[in-house]
Amino acid sequence: MPSRRRESGERGAAAVIMGVGLTLVLVLIAAFAVDIGMQRTARRDMQALADVVALDLARNLDGRTKSALGATMDAAMAKSLARNRDTIGDLPDLDWDLGTMQDGAFVSGAAGDVPTAVEVTADTSVDFAFGGVTGVASGDAGRRAVAESVESACFRLGSFIASLDSSQGTLLNPLLGGLLSSSLNLSLVSYKGLAAANVSLLDLVEVGGLGVGTVDELLELDNVSVGALFIAAAKVLDSQGKLVEADLLRAIPIGASTPHISIGDILDAAPTDAAALDAQINVLDLVTGAALVANEGHAINIPNLGITLPGLVSTTTTLTVIESPRTKCGRKGTTNETAQVRLKLTGTIPAKNLNVSILGLANVGVALDQTQVSVDIDLGKAVAQLMAVTCNASGPDSIKVDLASAVVGGINVTASLGAHLNVTVPLLGSGGLLNQILSLLGLGSLLNPPEIKLDTGLTLTASSSGVSTFDKIVTVPLPGGYTTPVGSGSGIILGPTTATTSGTTKMTVVYGLFGTQTKAVLNADPLYSTVLNPILSGVASSLNPLVTALQSALITPLSKLLGLQLGGADVFAVPTPVCNGVRLVG
Repeated sequence: MPSRRRESGERGAAAVIMGVGLTLVLVLIAAFAVDIGMQRTARRDMQALADVVALDLARNLDGRTKSALGATMDAAMAKSLARNRDTIGDLPDLDWDLGTMQDGAFVSGAAGDVPTAVEVTADTSVDFAFGGVTGVASGDAGRRAVAESVESACFRLGSFIASLDSSQGTLLNPLLGGLLSSSLNLSLVSYKGLAAANVSLLDLVEVGGLGVGTVDELLELDNVSVGALFIAAAKVLDSQGKLVEADLLRAIPIGASTPHISIGDILDAAPTDAAALDAQINVLDLVTGAALVANEGHAINIPNLGITLPGLVSTTTTLTVIESPRTKCGRKGTTNETAQVRLKLTGTIPAKNLNVSILGLANVGVALDQTQVSVDIDLGKAVAQLMAVTCNASGPDSIKVDLASAVVGGINVTASLGAHLNVTVPLLGSGGLLNQILSLLGLGSLLNPPEIKLDTGLTLTASSSGVSTFDKIVTVPLPGGYTTPVGSGSGIILGPTTATTSGTTKMTVVYGLFGTQTKAVLNADPLYSTVLNPILSGVASSLNPLVTALQSALITPLSKLLGLQLGGADVFAVPTPVCNGVRLVG
């Protein structure tokens, strides 16, 4: 019995000892958890502090060298710390370094280098609440951040603003009407009003009612009706007090067959790009860009573009838009491209008489049949790359852009026609001496001068190549570059035409001898150079004014309307470039 009582007492003592031990263990675990939690919170605070300070310091990267920025960085860091001191732990120890980003990593620069990135480290120490229990009095917490200074801008190639004139006014109604599958009839005054109006992406978000909350969400919209976009822009114009322009937008008819579009195909910007937030889109550019995107890669048939070409009647046109122009926003190195367009024009030149010189005879009459003319035009491609955004004390000063452009095809003219002429060839020199003698003798009818009758069917091909390549770096000053372009311009797009011919020719010689008349069908080859070439030269020269008129009345204004300059490119800046848009990169 006694022995059992001792065992029972021992079991009770063991339970007490076990309970005390478990309590101590739990207290230690809780102490470690609390202190480690405090240390983890301090690390989060140091990361947030390093991020904020790095962004503040990066805003001071203004083209000065690393050594020249030393005092500025120290002062900026002290101010930033004072604004963001609400952190756990001891007073943070901050340090900075300047350099550049290379292959995604920060590389410290030398004293004479111009930095574009700043690295900030933030360290602190946290006193542990249970140091007396755990034996660890404090813990360190440190983090780093890298911020980069980013130049960004929006820019576009070609524009309505600088090139909208009476010759282009006649093109806009049939062009936009064909693109929007509707009947459009606005006056040139109306188009100029739209060209003078602008809407920003931020306004489209906040006022337009497109159901998005940020600019990034707006740029990601990929199924927007053209009509809804015009109405959204009209709401923005209403808010600006431009009621006439807003009503014009609402009045533009949109065909039911016009497909929906993606906003990103009109204006392309990198996510969170600072310049895109306040990018101003010209309303007429918006209208045309949306119409082009809706018909991208499709041909539109336009019975009459509203142009007048010398001697050409019954014109029809087919326009194929391969790639629509876009406003582009982004950092240094961002590229933008203009439209590639193919235009086919067919027409008829009425029958007419042509005077040429043949066999020494001046003003020989040649009858030309009605001529069928086919014109194929390839409007090529221009590329612009943003090289830099330069700034002064008051903000953006200019943007620098590298241009490269090429004409894919130039112009080709094909004409098919028939030519007919009669040539009476005098004998024995000018005036026909033998004829005069026979006439004096009363025998003039005995010898009639020969007559050449020529009938030919011709196919004439005239071509003129455009500029092959062009490279040029241009500087667009601000704010003038928002409305006045800088670039190579178009200059002479098409040079003189060169013509080649092919066809069949029938030549008949009629001659009389002592009152009789004889006909002979001969091979025209021996007389090709002396008889046919003058005719062909006359036909080719009559086509040259057509080609010249195509350039001035159609190709030049059409290329501008579509944002394309051949032999170069015109660059506009879009308000407002960002000189020092900082971002965290590490």
